[in-house]
Amino acid sequence: MQQATIDISKADSGSPSFSRLVVSLLNLVAYQRCNTSIGYPGLPNVKVEMELGDTMLYETTQDGILEVRLTAIYGSAAKFTVSQVAPGFGLGAAMTASDPNNLPFSEHERTQIAESIEATKRELVNSGHHTTEQLSLIFQRLDETYNASSKLGKKDWQNYVNNTLTALCISAAFSTEVREAFFVTVNSAFSWLFTNTAVLLQYSTSP
Repeated sequence: MQQATIDISKADSGSPSFSRLVVSLLNLVAYQRCNTSIGYPGLPNVKVEMELGDTMLYETTQDGILEVRLTAIYGSAAKFTVSQVAPGFGLGAAMTASDPNNLPFSEHERTQIAESIEATKRELVNSGHHTTEQLSLIFQRLDETYNASSKLGKKDWQNYVNNTLTALCISAAFSTEVREAFFVTVNSAFSWLFTNTAVLLQYSTSP
């Protein structure tokens, strides 16, 4: 497993020595938490608020799944440890036009995605499981997945959704019950698209 530590100043970015992953430190809040943006060339960024010790998973096209852990906050900078937790080609293995499962979405399908996202939002509000702050963060992530549907093929997009929503649940510290209910809601709304609804549920029950 490859691992590297990077120190990043506020309003600056850094990358681990073994990957093109880019970690940007957007803001620091009272030595307790920070707002970060994590991305990779050709893939959408994921923004997340992290406290000391929090982790975020990000699946790349060439370096497999990377874990970004906030390990220190000091002055106007923060330290992150980036670990390769699942080596491999990740999303890149699917990036080929010859793969029928990875074709671009049609405009009709993107309309269906937008409708499914709105249905998910309504269900989450009605469930009463989440605070106003959590709902705001969830809605932002769901909107980001819609934007990604115009840039990624179907297979890559599903992987991106898995990665984004899993990282969200980890960073927001959802309880097991809330996390499972959240993924059941997403699976239900996207049942027309996900051919294997157990995929997201598997991530939802991960420690």
